[in-house]
Amino acid sequence: MCLAIPCKVVEIIEEDGEKYAIAEYKGVKQKAKLTLLDKEVKIGDYILIHTGYALEVLSEEDAKLSLDAWEELFKALEEMEQ
Repeated sequence: MCLAIPCKVVEIIEEDGEKYAIAEYKGVKQKAKLTLLDKEVKIGDYILIHTGYALEVLSEEDAKLSLDAWEELFKALEEMEQ
């Protein structure tokens, strides 16, 4: 099972002829290869990343819904630990 948290694209780079997004979630940045996407990715977009590849571009609304759900889960887990 793959669980992916939407990450916001903060930079687009090119290395060896391949495009990559630098995407961030809560201050953690990761690089994702963009070759699997058929949609142009731009700074400010939200993407789902798995094993170094961007798998999907999300609308801001869908990303917000997903991020809100993740925050609820993290909060619940934190409360269980106390």
